[in-house]
Amino acid sequence: MSTVKPIEISEAEYAQLAENYGGYCVECRDEAYGVEPDARRYVCESCGARAVYGAEELLIRGVIRFIEESGQKS
Repeated sequence: MSTVKPIEISEAEYAQLAENYGGYCVECRDEAYGVEPDARRYVCESCGARAVYGAEELLIRGVIRFIEESGQKS
């Protein structure tokens, strides 16, 4: 997972994702919901890869990069 391209979202988007048990597939980059915050390697409904991680797990692993609402990196 060290070569995963960062997922860039705002802090508000992250808060909403975490609140709604969301995460991302690190293969196809699709959002996933109904996953635990510390989810690892859940099956992606879009691509079938075992690559869905929960929001908090992605943050801990450094995959999520926060950007400003205007689109500028922080």
